[in-house]
Amino acid sequence: MSTRLRDAAVGHLRSLGAATGEGAVRRLTMDVEVEGRVEMVTLSLRDGKLQCVSSDARNDGPHVRAALQFVAGMETREDSSPPGSLVSISAQSPEQSSASELADALDDLLTAITRIGVDKAQHAPSVDAALERLIGAAPTPTPSGLGRFIGRLQQAIRSAELRRVARLLEGASELADALRATTPSPQAELRIGAWLGTWPGSTPDVELLHDRTMIEVGREWLSGTERASLERRYLIDAHSGGIYREDRLRNANASLGPCPRQLQVGLAEVEPGPNPKRIRVLQYEVEPDVPAESWDRLHQVASQSFVEITEQYRCALRSSPALCEPFALIAPFRIERNGGFKAFDAEGHQLVLDRSERRGAVLAFYDLLAQGIEPSWLAGRLTDTGTTVCLTPFAMGTFDGKYTRL
Repeated sequence: MSTRLRDAAVGHLRSLGAATGEGAVRRLTMDVEVEGRVEMVTLSLRDGKLQCVSSDARNDGPHVRAALQFVAGMETREDSSPPGSLVSISAQSPEQSSASELADALDDLLTAITRIGVDKAQHAPSVDAALERLIGAAPTPTPSGLGRFIGRLQQAIRSAELRRVARLLEGASELADALRATTPSPQAELRIGAWLGTWPGSTPDVELLHDRTMIEVGREWLSGTERASLERRYLIDAHSGGIYREDRLRNANASLGPCPRQLQVGLAEVEPGPNPKRIRVLQYEVEPDVPAESWDRLHQVASQSFVEITEQYRCALRSSPALCEPFALIAPFRIERNGGFKAFDAEGHQLVLDRSERRGAVLAFYDLLAQGIEPSWLAGRLTDTGTTVCLTPFAMGTFDGKYTRL
């Protein structure tokens, strides 16, 4: 590729937008067709240097050269008529502009992954550029919902989990449609709130809770963006059995106390969104030593029907395929230990117990069951293998009142 062509493209990128004072273009993404094959090409300026990449993972191929020729004004035009009038950026409200930019960034990410394929996406510069653009288009700091989506997507790509990647991209496409809606439906507003929190023009319907006893059964660090991992805490209402999550970005504040703990909640806000719903505890007292009767209470409010657990999981997956990470509290009727561990309810319906995510905890859990310990309740995240719903044990209680975090 000639230096002259690159220099011409750099000069044109720098000049774009400068004449009107409406901002300077830093990145361009376009679809380029060469010999019947279409690739997405991204051109960007970083520290004054031009970086080029196409969705076929090349930075100097025919699609990149065609894009540079277009930007530099060297392409041959069959139609020499003057271009039509453009909509000025300043004619759009900041809310419309940011929503449209974020929706476009989501579309670029979907296109980049689809074109390169999940098996090659991990090391594809086009996917990296699309993720970078998505983070740049998002509010600052990156909302926890969007950050968690990025972390899960990167993890699913590394594991080459095609089914999970497809679900995540389906949810991202739904968000893009919601952001572009002129008058978002109530469902679209809920979706935007779950991903982005409070958004300009949104009217979140926050539920208030008063005078509740909640027990935290576990917390974990989850992957997010490179700049922000996420701590998630799981709180269970000792009266209703409702499960909530308290999300905290690193270096951000959250309710006080170690895990496990009991909270006497005077006031809390619950955001609408996928289960477990996000909670903000505003007024509370901490009891670091959870009373034995509270552990017994968890056994009483735990779900004893695995058919209901399975159906709730499937409904959650349909309504929020990208952000769905259901957490369940179950009281198994019996545990089967032959060639793997399965929990059964009183009607004989099974729920596979899976700890493949953390091998050390798998062995610890297996050791406890091998010792003959019978859980009175189990708490953990729900996943699936495509056809079978599984519970990943996170914490457990025994009939003598003991609590074990796995």
